[in-house]
Amino acid sequence: MLTASLFYLSKSTQNLPLDNYLCQWLLLKRIMNIFLMQYFTNGGGLVRANSIKEIRRSELSRAAFKAVILYGLRKTTLEKVGNIAGVSKGVVLHHFKDKSALLEAVFRSSNTLLSGSVVELYRYAVTPYERLWAIIVANFFETIFNRQVCQAWVSLISEVPHNSECQRVQIANNERIRTNLMHELKHFLPEQEAEQVARHLGVHIDGIWVRAGLLPHPVETNVAISEVQFAIEKLLPFDEISAAKHKEARKKIEAIADIALGSKAFKEKFLQV
Repeated sequence: MLTASLFYLSKSTQNLPLDNYLCQWLLLKRIMNIFLMQYFTNGGGLVRANSIKEIRRSELSRAAFKAVILYGLRKTTLEKVGNIAGVSKGVVLHHFKDKSALLEAVFRSSNTLLSGSVVELYRYAVTPYERLWAIIVANFFETIFNRQVCQAWVSLISEVPHNSECQRVQIANNERIRTNLMHELKHFLPEQEAEQVARHLGVHIDGIWVRAGLLPHPVETNVAISEVQFAIEKLLPFDEISAAKHKEARKKIEAIADIALGSKAFKEKFLQV
């Protein structure tokens, strides 16, 4: 896994500007850390950090999400989830008492992926401009923002009003996005105004996801990010100097995202067991 990740890094960084060598080194270091964190030494041997139970729950959560993509929420059953995961319905029930509990796990997994993406890009963001763009790019990177995932997400959020646990998870996710945006927007706006803009951008991000899940054709990552940029240009102070800083920050974060969020190491940590 580490060898493949290093190869991917070397291929992906060939076109980066020379002044991004430091970013390349930090990314390489991060990939190595992810690899080492997946294992730990115990009595001189390497042992998987995740327990068998956690692995199985993760597998079933992914299978449930795939079932929602294939069949929609209403037609997703525990039997279908078991078939996708290659286990019986009884095994699914052993880890999740009912479909509602399984859907809650799917919500948690998808939100963990989103927050993990933001944290990963934050590691390489230095300025408030770059941290703001790290939040935006993380929410629309192609690893998670694609037509199938958006359609599944639209199906899942329809469950929120009817499931208190899913509602609690979604409220926490909305608050996390708002807080992240607020933290960076305070560098550009008075606190009260930053609060309003953070709420508006959060709604804007959700709206793009919903629309992407309903349209008959896919919404490209670059298009989604550009739509948020249009809102930023209207809501934040935007003169010639700040426009140049936003442009450079977006360019840097998108280049880093291609490596950090597209790497095999990241995908194995957040998308696979």
